[in-house]
Amino acid sequence: MSKFKTVLLAAAAALAAQAVPALSAPAAKIDAPVFEQPPKGTPNMTGKWIMAKPPKRLLTIDGKEPPLNASGKAEYAKRAAALKADPKTDPITECLMHGVPRLLYSPHPFLILQTTRHVVFIHEANHTTRIVYWNDPGPESPFAIWLGNSSAKWDGKTIVIDTKDFNDLTWLDGSGLPHGENLKVQERYTLVGPKTIKGELVIEDPDFYTKPWKAAFTLTKLPGMDLPERACKFDHVM
Repeated sequence: MSKFKTVLLAAAAALAAQAVPALSAPAAKIDAPVFEQPPKGTPNMTGKWIMAKPPKRLLTIDGKEPPLNASGKAEYAKRAAALKADPKTDPITECLMHGVPRLLYSPHPFLILQTTRHVVFIHEANHTTRIVYWNDPGPESPFAIWLGNSSAKWDGKTIVIDTKDFNDLTWLDGSGLPHGENLKVQERYTLVGPKTIKGELVIEDPDFYTKPWKAAFTLTKLPGMDLPERACKFDHVM
């Protein structure tokens, strides 16, 4: 056997000897979980959800018309007439964002990812993502934005999300219910069963309403955590 071949065999044997302990060594300790779970004792709403029968028109929690003021009634009537003449006057037909709370009333499913740091909403509708931090609305923005600035907190076993700093370019529902830049929305999510969330909205907007008002919604849990791609320009559905 040549000297060169002897050296190669010796090197291979040394490498093999070093590899054996590595194969039997215990797995490295992970200091923190990859996906942080909610604190023990709090409901976990992580999953895929949908509003089974979303209404096109929002009513108050007792089934009445929202308390529009004179400006609100005029704007609402204007939009209703425009919609009747051309449904494409609805902003989302041009792939603009649904806004809050209209995203919840979309006929498409969405994911809730609940951790110790935030509550994340990933919507199939228009590929919209909301990241809401616990007890932290983030830095105050000088700009009004489509989804507003949000902060989450617990009220007993109910997740409460308060949002403000909206622009006025979205509708509250598919019928054209208006809002201004002074809109404030509170969302309340209560897990009442393994597959059901009972929700409540509090809408406050002095530009178009005479007083704050409430609306209700129910979410149903779907199996899995997958969402299909939905390219707005090609297969967007309101």
